[in-house]
Amino acid sequence: MPDLEELFVEFETAAAPTFLPPGVADAQRRIRERRRRRGLLAGLLAVALAGPASALAVAHRGDRPGPLPTPSVTPSEATGRLTVRTVTLPGVRGALADLRFVSSRAGWALFDTCPADESVSGCRRTVARTTDGGVTWRPTDLPAVPDGLVQILPLDADTLAVTTRGGYLVTTDGGRTFTSHPYDAPPAAVRRVFATPSGLYLGCPPDGVQPDCERRRVLRVSGGQHFRQPPVTMRSDTEDTLVEGADGRLWLTVWSDGRLTVVTSSDQGSTWRKLPTVAGARQLALAPDGRDVWLIRTDRPNGTWRPAGEGWQPGADLPDDTATVAAPGDGLLVVANAYGGLGFVTGGRYAEVPELREALRTPAPDTALGVLPDGTITVRHGPSWFLGVGRGTDRTWVRFS
Repeated sequence: MPDLEELFVEFETAAAPTFLPPGVADAQRRIRERRRRRGLLAGLLAVALAGPASALAVAHRGDRPGPLPTPSVTPSEATGRLTVRTVTLPGVRGALADLRFVSSRAGWALFDTCPADESVSGCRRTVARTTDGGVTWRPTDLPAVPDGLVQILPLDADTLAVTTRGGYLVTTDGGRTFTSHPYDAPPAAVRRVFATPSGLYLGCPPDGVQPDCERRRVLRVSGGQHFRQPPVTMRSDTEDTLVEGADGRLWLTVWSDGRLTVVTSSDQGSTWRKLPTVAGARQLALAPDGRDVWLIRTDRPNGTWRPAGEGWQPGADLPDDTATVAAPGDGLLVVANAYGGLGFVTGGRYAEVPELREALRTPAPDTALGVLPDGTITVRHGPSWFLGVGRGTDRTWVRFS
């Protein structure tokens, strides 16, 4: 069985890096370590797919789905433009262990009586779903989950994979029914979690079943290799990321030997174009609509670059204490700093989000930043999760705990 804690350490919103509040140096050390592990995301399916593509599907609790429990209302408290909500499920044991939204309206929550402790037995796990932005939560009909580490991997409002010690539990109908799959035969729903919207992911050929190989390839969720491979070498020891915006353009980055190589395709991989290398650039940030593309460097001296003709041109500077960056669209960058603050870089200037100033300065082991496909900003800070709903810098913020 794969080491799930290591495999899914990067499954925060959009594989975001983390930081610690005490100082920039320590934060950047953690960011570099997280980025090193980010390569696991691209190779995750190659590790998990250790057998044939067939799957054993077992319906839970008979042939017909039973009625879903009554949804519970989440208490809310408005504080300026920050609404605070406590996620509770009456009669359900356990603490809120994980919360993952797939849009501003839909999300999944995991309650666990023994989170992050694989040595404890008799654990009780409950998964709930919301479709109204977290105002109400409805428990799903999740089967009994064996002891050991559990993770939730949402794809959309109806599809969720739950990783357990024995394999995957998957629902495609919003939690009414679950099917069971061993690790060596995951269903397409699991592959799609780590694939681009058009169904492409990175792995070892022919079908991602091996964790290591001389050259990794662009593979299809439907099976086999993509018909035309990009002009870049991807190995098991390189950090490779493949992303796709709503405009259909593909962006592939490969970090190797201290250099970031960027390859793009505007025709779904029929042709690929390698862009010039930018010294110091460490990551690519892509807005959900695909229009905004940035190269980012958070180490000092930090910097940003944007496409210009056949190459890149320098963009706005980042604050000195920048820890992680994401692109929500509309020409903006959202920035989390090493001391817990969050703000936007727009028009070459940085503007802090005052609603989150106090909430994010509370000491926490790490913070993760991401952007959902609909442009919603997600932040996890210790035991709290935040959503920034809206466009541009005009957003309402919701805190969940």
